[in-house]
Amino acid sequence: MLISRRNLLLLIPGALLNRVNGAQQNVWQRRYRASATVTLLSIPIVSKSDVGSGFVLIEEAGRRTAIQFGAGSFPENARGLNRLGFIQETVSEQNAGELAECAYFAFMTASTEKNIEQAQRALNNAGATLPYAVAEAEGKNGAFTSKLDRVSLPARVTWRDYPQLTEQVRAAVMSERMSERPDFKAVAMDLPAGESAPATFLYAVRTALMDGSARNSGRLTYNGKQYLLRTQKDPDPAMGERLAAKNLVPDAGRVMLLNAHIESCATGQVTPFKIWFESGQEHLPPLRFEYQAKSFLKLAFEFDPGASGPPVSPILDKKETV
Repeated sequence: MLISRRNLLLLIPGALLNRVNGAQQNVWQRRYRASATVTLLSIPIVSKSDVGSGFVLIEEAGRRTAIQFGAGSFPENARGLNRLGFIQETVSEQNAGELAECAYFAFMTASTEKNIEQAQRALNNAGATLPYAVAEAEGKNGAFTSKLDRVSLPARVTWRDYPQLTEQVRAAVMSERMSERPDFKAVAMDLPAGESAPATFLYAVRTALMDGSARNSGRLTYNGKQYLLRTQKDPDPAMGERLAAKNLVPDAGRVMLLNAHIESCATGQVTPFKIWFESGQEHLPPLRFEYQAKSFLKLAFEFDPGASGPPVSPILDKKETV
């Protein structure tokens, strides 16, 4: 059977081959179109599509893995709302599922709105700058250190300005001595005996996706706090038909739903989210994912080869990776 070039690229989205320090490098990338649903008492009130975009980029080179996830709104399509987030992780495995080193860098716009009224006031009273929460961490040799900070950037900077935005955030963090800023916080942890580095968020989710069992649980560390990730996989024929109708999968029967819950080990607070993926292609970025960004706002990101967004690039050949 002959497969057209278009269908081949659909089945292996963003698949590239390269070599990093002598190891073959695999790179997979998918772009997503974002939609938003405003809810009241968990009841959908209004939905809007194409309010933003996102991407997932995964790299593998030997025992090293890098995962990047970024997403943000298009203010012109989201009633002026300017929100975005980015996380970049690199890990090095000493054995399958056992990390030797890990590191991450992440930032997101900081917003405190708890209901629709507060969100509307935030839109009406937008200032000249926008606050960002910034996190970075490193784990190796049985120790884990994370740093939290907060910086402000011009409000005119949006998701479309990535990756320049990443450099601006890094520069803002390093512009002053971090320890002297009131929002700076550093947390150091000693890991359990025999553990060199803890699992990071994106790595833990990908591990759960690639695990052959229907149910999975494992611990992860983020911002110096411990979490428990529980997941369950089930077929989703309805979503399979929907994605197949858009030519996003060749076989509707292979679409699976990963129901995930992250529980804080300190507070017991549980955060759910959903990921759809294709059975047999678990190593690829997902087909779709949803989460409750606020009590009144649910966001969905669906794979769309034509989705617009800023340029992205691999990072494993850069000096800042593990």
